[in-house]
Amino acid sequence: MANVSEYIKESYIELTQKVTWPTWRELQNSAVLVLVAAIIIAMLIFGMDQIIGYLLNKFYSSLA
Repeated sequence: MANVSEYIKESYIELTQKVTWPTWRELQNSAVLVLVAAIIIAMLIFGMDQIIGYLLNKFYSSLA
């Protein structure tokens, strides 16, 4: 049981004294960057899906 309390105490010290937390501005910049990257990746996947769907429709319509 002493190990658990020691672990919690050391974790608290590390989180409050040793971790460098980002500023509010850095956090906002990172969030915007993640949002833009997610939108770009989603658009790429959507584009690939549309192209593959179009090609498959052409392929299957040529068989009929």
